[in-house]
Amino acid sequence: MVRFDRRWLALEGHRFRPFQARIERDRVLRYLDFQGQPDFLGQPDDEAVRGNACDDIGPALPTFPFALEMDAGVVAEVAALLRVEANRLLHAEQTFTCHGPLRCGDLVTVESRLRDVAWKPESRVCFFVKESRFLVDGRLAVSSRSVYALKVSEEAA
Repeated sequence: MVRFDRRWLALEGHRFRPFQARIERDRVLRYLDFQGQPDFLGQPDDEAVRGNACDDIGPALPTFPFALEMDAGVVAEVAALLRVEANRLLHAEQTFTCHGPLRCGDLVTVESRLRDVAWKPESRVCFFVKESRFLVDGRLAVSSRSVYALKVSEEAA
């Protein structure tokens, strides 16, 4: 088991390298098909239905922005920053707020930072709150908050 590292507390406010990702139409349609979205199922070859599904994917697929972060290796980057193995991190909570549309074809710029680091010595758990902003052409489309937890054996000497 990992030992608590006081250095983690100083990481609060850390900004991750921004990255860009394109929202690919085929991927969105696969997500919708997998979820069984009623407006899409049964009509996969209808171009009008396929086009409408890509007008604003935020309400239909609120976790899609997290998939962009996963593709970019954000969890691995958090683990590397903490100097722990990624499989030690528990993805404890996640929320999304849609501020504007996300559409197929959009080039999304993702900016993330560690908003808060909280050490709970009584339970030997450290929580890391990461906030992300998903921007399209400089406009905020989605914001998210992810909480990661790390169980530790004890505080390092």
